[in-house]
Amino acid sequence: MVYILGINEILHDTAAALLNENEVLSLMEEERLTRVKQKPGFLLGGDAPRMAIDWCLESNGLKDSDIDAVGLSFDVSFYQVLKMLFDTVYQSIVKMPITQTLRDRFSEKDVGMELLHAAIPAYLFSRRKFVGELRRRFKRVFFFNHHLCHAASSFHLSGFDEAGIFVTDGLSEDTPTTLWHGRGSKMELLRKYPSSQSLGKLYRTISNILGFFNFEAGKTMGLSAYGNYDPEYERILDVYDGDYRINLREIRKLARHARRGGGEITQVHKDIAATLQKLLERAGCELSKALHEMTGCRNICLAGGVALNCVMNYEILKQPFVDNIFIQPGAMDMGTALGAGVLALNKLGYSFNQTMRHCYFGNEFSNDEIEPALEGLAYAKCDDVVSVAARALQRDFIVGWFQGRMEFGPRALGARSILASPVNPETRDRVNVVKTRALWRPLAPSVLEEDLGDYFEYVFDSPFMTLNFEFKQDAMLKVPSVVHVDGSARVQTVSKGLPGRYRELILKFKELTGIPMVMNTSFNDKGEPIVCYPKDAVRTFLNRSMDFLCINDFIVAKNREMLDEILGQKPSKK
Repeated sequence: MVYILGINEILHDTAAALLNENEVLSLMEEERLTRVKQKPGFLLGGDAPRMAIDWCLESNGLKDSDIDAVGLSFDVSFYQVLKMLFDTVYQSIVKMPITQTLRDRFSEKDVGMELLHAAIPAYLFSRRKFVGELRRRFKRVFFFNHHLCHAASSFHLSGFDEAGIFVTDGLSEDTPTTLWHGRGSKMELLRKYPSSQSLGKLYRTISNILGFFNFEAGKTMGLSAYGNYDPEYERILDVYDGDYRINLREIRKLARHARRGGGEITQVHKDIAATLQKLLERAGCELSKALHEMTGCRNICLAGGVALNCVMNYEILKQPFVDNIFIQPGAMDMGTALGAGVLALNKLGYSFNQTMRHCYFGNEFSNDEIEPALEGLAYAKCDDVVSVAARALQRDFIVGWFQGRMEFGPRALGARSILASPVNPETRDRVNVVKTRALWRPLAPSVLEEDLGDYFEYVFDSPFMTLNFEFKQDAMLKVPSVVHVDGSARVQTVSKGLPGRYRELILKFKELTGIPMVMNTSFNDKGEPIVCYPKDAVRTFLNRSMDFLCINDFIVAKNREMLDEILGQKPSKK
């Protein structure tokens, strides 16, 4: 058996992946173990994903000598590091007044600012030392281009024999956007763009103007549904036939609308968000069309942080030249660890092509490991915790759900989730309060795959919550708490054969209510990663206004009376 370790350790979302020649064995983001969200790598003043690497080995009973090769998801020279710094500074000056850039970024402790003072010493010393450690520990160490790793993480896990591949993010060694043609075990680079043409940086910069920072671009996507497209702002991005161009100096003109210090979100902010979102969708569709024209492929794979924009993805899917779409759940930089592992296997002569049907590759805990974390709480062990949880959801309780192996990527997919019924229109506000989120932000449904067409138009498999579907008109009234203001929802489809208890829970909820979906959001406290350990789940449950915690076979309540009631027992006397 051949074992390969893939590592992302340069920018943000550091992570490790363990594969053999046939399958993915383990995927772990460093943030889950360290509890530092979006855990930065070397060039951002952080470190390698050491805990994630060790966990991957230990959880599979492997030693260093068992690993045949290590793949790193960045192949960057010192010259390229210097160019990244120059481009970052120059583009910031062009697209934004320098006083505002410094004020906004430093006041918000933007992790991107760490690049300015950390990159050079980190490259020369910290990363070099780490690479030396890897070479002493393992047999071979390979370096791969960052966007090649992004492309591999999607195409080689898609199950497609051939596909066009569209990668777009903030930055890499030398390009933020690339187009590829994947066929068999090979991927050919067809087009790449200079660093000034970063769709990821564009979206992030406008998000900063709107008052959202530190990987909060999802808020901009949600806000866009409340605004209207305004031609006054469209010059920031010109979209052509099969191409696009970002106009950095046009972005500067929006700075006068900057929202600071949690100020009021005005109609102007909503319209800017709507215009930005629509332009991104157009650019995504045009690049996808260019891919089809260059390759003839009707399958498309997306990767990079921008590929988490589920509204853009849905528009691409609806194009007449697209039959199938695949977006790997860790589309951000954590996924490049997986891509580096796949490429290392290819380097050794193995052709890795697997259809990724789920992403439950993290850690899990037994009842015996969990029970000590529940000491002093009102809890009980259940023979059928799924039925109890479904009954709690039916009665409009909010449930923390901690079951099986943890999911990979930024979105909770039914292993570490906060769940609620989608039926009560007031539930969205209640859950947003639990999460300390703005009340205007949408919440997502997890839907039984076979019932998807009863509720949504133009449906497609979306196991990783990467597509946004439009509700059918009559269906919206049944599940108002998961309907966004524009009549859409970011959907997770839950298929047969999925590991764990999540599908069983939704089936039980459907038996009780007739509704084949539940509201699903990530199980975490504000500013923290998704919960990883039982103690994280317990602490978050106690800190937030959730009603119950279902953790393996245990049900936990805030008090004994609530516990007895949901278990169908006579309430105990005080």
